Amino acid sequence: MGNRFVKPEETFEISQFRNVIKKCKKPFIQSIRREYQENSDYPFDAKFMCKIDAYFRFIWNSYFSSPVERILHSGAFILDLRCGTGTFLLDLCTKYQNSNFVGIDHRDAYFPRDLAKNLKNVKFIKHDILGGIPYENNTFDFIYMRFTMKYFTEAEWKTIIIPEIVRVCKHGGWIEIVDTDLNIYNAGPCTESFHRKCINKFGLNYGVELDRLQDIMNIYKNLGITIIKEKINPWYPIQLQKSNKSFEMAAEFLNFLYPLMSNELRLNRKDYENLSRHIIKEIAENKTYSPRYNNYFIYLRVLS
Repeated sequence: MGNRFVKPEETFEISQFRNVIKKCKKPFIQSIRREYQENSDYPFDAKFMCKIDAYFRFIWNSYFSSPVERILHSGAFILDLRCGTGTFLLDLCTKYQNSNFVGIDHRDAYFPRDLAKNLKNVKFIKHDILGGIPYENNTFDFIYMRFTMKYFTEAEWKTIIIPEIVRVCKHGGWIEIVDTDLNIYNAGPCTESFHRKCINKFGLNYGVELDRLQDIMNIYKNLGITIIKEKINPWYPIQLQKSNKSFEMAAEFLNFLYPLMSNELRLNRKDYENLSRHIIKEIAENKTYSPRYNNYFIYLRVLS
């Protein structure tokens, strides 16, 4: 199997915003489905996952990078593993109505059943994929996974996850794994400390790294070329075109994390807001950004 690295985009240029800004006048966080945001009974981490989905969807201006647009329009069978809140499937199943979509996750409390009940081409299954994927060989045209590298150990990726997704993928199908390196660069002391505590709080300090996952995939001789896309995403405020307002992702995330992290840090609202302002100041002054491998895609074309 050959590997091809796509040159990283070292800046998040304003020109990349043009089409998105036209469609989304408000900050991207506010564009997330109201059903998730206004339902107080919805789990906090599920709401957070919606924000993460929206963030990456906004940055890449696409939910996937595999060349599957044509088959999605004509009719394909798509699997989303650890589908979480189902935002990926809900958006795609309405756009590609000739295709059928399946989401699998071990937590059915996250499934958007109310949103999906009137959609005939999507379903959600509660199942732990460490017990295998409950489908026959060569079933899916496109298999998608995101933000999962830190949730499974290297041994689990090697002996269960990769063998299973290869097994259920059709010959000539595509597998796409989307994730992010959790490091940040040019971070001030308060920013670095807060970031480290968030990583620990969410239990994201173990799992498999990109190079090790790539080694595991190289074992499978029937996998074709692998393409890894890289992008560097700044967290410092960016001036939007024809606007005096800055685009501040970090500020919105800090505000959203208040219920969880204020308790973790034992800070009241005022002290947490003071800390947030200090972090935003550090980010702006130091031009803090996420790593070169902030969001990478791995596409594996399964050869016949």
